[in-house]
Amino acid sequence: MKLTAPSSASGIPQQQTLCFTGHRPEKLPQGKQLDALLAALYYHIDSAIDQGYSYFLDGMADGIDFYAAEYLLRKRTSLPQICIIGVQPCRNYSDFFRHRHYDLSHLLKMQEMFDEVICLEGSYHRHAGFQNNILFWNRNRFLVDHASRLIAVCSLERSGSKQTYDYARQQKLSVCRIEANPNLFYLPKPEQWPVEKINF
Repeated sequence: MKLTAPSSASGIPQQQTLCFTGHRPEKLPQGKQLDALLAALYYHIDSAIDQGYSYFLDGMADGIDFYAAEYLLRKRTSLPQICIIGVQPCRNYSDFFRHRHYDLSHLLKMQEMFDEVICLEGSYHRHAGFQNNILFWNRNRFLVDHASRLIAVCSLERSGSKQTYDYARQQKLSVCRIEANPNLFYLPKPEQWPVEKINF
């Protein structure tokens, strides 16, 4: 695992950099609806690559962050210009995965396969409550502050992803929000999935 300090982000070309936010597994649909949602995510990643984005900042959460990472890792085999940089909210991030019963193998794969993992300061403590929230908010701000586009896979209900989406809008990023409402019961083609685009 290649952990680097936040200062290493100074070398990231912001105009060519896209970041992600999205729901964790428990807030995502299942089965064919999840497959359709991910097809829409991949469609918009491909569109960003076609528009010149080659650096991708990933918050390393389970759920959408991992799905985006897996897709980019596959793309990188034929597009070596793709650079995937993880932003880890704390050094003991694996403790959070264990506490929330997320798939630790997903975190380990990201740590091992990314081009770089930037580790932010602070530690996760199971019963720290608000202090833990600050770790994740700092991670989300870091993502937005070093990118020019955000792909958000989330509903507009209150969540960390919605908070990141709002911050990206405040910072005037190009934002592509893919609707992730689990009550969406139809399966449109990727290019027809409900999407909100801002500052395109």
